[in-house]
Amino acid sequence: MRITNPVDGWLQVVACSPFPDAAGEMVLHPRCDIDGVITAERLAAKAVQYSGYDVPKPKWPRPGTVLPVTVDLADPSRFRIEWDLAPTGRDTIEKLAGTADQHPFPRLWREAEHASSSPALVNGLTPQQAEIALAGGAAALGLVPATAKVLATNEVQPSSAPGGTWDIAVRVNDPNGGPAWEAVTRMSFSSSSRRESRTAAGVELPVLVDPHNRKRIIVDVARLS
Repeated sequence: MRITNPVDGWLQVVACSPFPDAAGEMVLHPRCDIDGVITAERLAAKAVQYSGYDVPKPKWPRPGTVLPVTVDLADPSRFRIEWDLAPTGRDTIEKLAGTADQHPFPRLWREAEHASSSPALVNGLTPQQAEIALAGGAAALGLVPATAKVLATNEVQPSSAPGGTWDIAVRVNDPNGGPAWEAVTRMSFSSSSRRESRTAAGVELPVLVDPHNRKRIIVDVARLS
């Protein structure tokens, strides 16, 4: 397969063939079928399918795994998974286990109307793009770290999050040194106390922003103190 306009990107695995030796019967060259979503800089999220026999067993993916890819910017259905750079299954498990201890509340709280199959944009991002950004793939989406000062908040209803879901009006400090701009980002909270400490007027929040599309902004939970 020829990739004429290659860019680096990410493939988030939504569904995947089960590990081939799970039933106790060894398969030397198993086929791996993957349904997922590819995202790269200057590329909208694209649902794709992969099927191949070249998947290293130690790196056999599972739903939720994020794999590095090289994708054709002109035709996102043409991509190559970079298995040499992909995490092993053990790496993925240990990362998820560590994340569960540090973040018992999900990084991205999904309401029913913003389920994974929804194309709706929140914070200027699809749900898949938001998850990739918060999992360390912000650069592939054209997002860079910045800070923003809280101006005002407005609760969004309905919300199943314990601390509610809020639209937060902020003034963003341009990461390139230009003039600040105002934007709105949406966030859900695990408790009312956390919401109050992070949405009070004047509080400075770590954010990920797209300097070329100022509607694309999300609170960077990994940098929250």
